[in-house]
Amino acid sequence: VFMCPLFVFLFVFSICSESLNTYVLLAMLGMMGILVGGPNNIITSAVAADLASHPSVRGNNKSLGTVTGLINGTGAITASVGLLAIGPLSKAYGWSAVWIFLMGCTAAGTLLMSPKIYQELCPPKEIDAEKVIV
Repeated sequence: VFMCPLFVFLFVFSICSESLNTYVLLAMLGMMGILVGGPNNIITSAVAADLASHPSVRGNNKSLGTVTGLINGTGAITASVGLLAIGPLSKAYGWSAVWIFLMGCTAAGTLLMSPKIYQELCPPKEIDAEKVIV
């Protein structure tokens, strides 16, 4: 849900960022920040919840904390690498290329999360043991 409006904002930025009013740009950037922050927190929480139910970490809070920290650290490193690409990309191809790059990152992240999203939206149906004929 968050990624669809974010993708639209990024598309508008890629087309009109040079011609929009400064206040409109600031409002859109603020909305994009909100749209990115929500999924980040949701993903981190979902991964931590999934790990808490895994047999190898169940009952061991130290291990769960370590794995959750590694997940957050990996996300931070990935974000910083993405930010390092923005400078050279904007100098070589302009700001439109930056917004298109971020659209690609948004699409890739959404696609990578799609199996989990599908699992949450369409959980497997439980089979009633009494109705099964052997």
